[in-house]
Amino acid sequence: MIAKPVLKNKFWIVQDNNGNQTATIQKLSHSKGVVLVSDEGRKKFPSIKVLGKEHGIKIGRVITPPADDEVGTVYGYSADGETFNTVFDVSKGLPLYTKLEASKSFFCAGYYIISFNGSWVKNYCPKMLTLDRNDYKGPFHTEVEMKERLAEIRAAR
Repeated sequence: MIAKPVLKNKFWIVQDNNGNQTATIQKLSHSKGVVLVSDEGRKKFPSIKVLGKEHGIKIGRVITPPADDEVGTVYGYSADGETFNTVFDVSKGLPLYTKLEASKSFFCAGYYIISFNGSWVKNYCPKMLTLDRNDYKGPFHTEVEMKERLAEIRAAR
């Protein structure tokens, strides 16, 4: 499981290995510590590290674009050509961009595997609409990472 930050050092969304939200973590404002909120209720921990160790949750960090973001990358993920209107969708964990400044059609930077009619296929920088309509895994930084995950999925069948 991984805890993806929504507000730096204040609020995280916990996701299982399939990307499903299972809980949230909130930093306590009145005292030190954090609270894990899930279907089982609320549980207080003295720190995020203690919570992570006890529940096997890897604590993610806020993704910010590199200062010298190269042309053709979005938040560290490669993109197909020049990018405009870059944004990171925290709720979905997707680095988004448009191919033209005036465009309203968003693409997802990086490599993905997408399930079409039960078959998993490789894809590079798909439209966001494609990911909204299908099951997917990603984004991956490299083609090698994507191929390794695809092999794992196919082997699990």
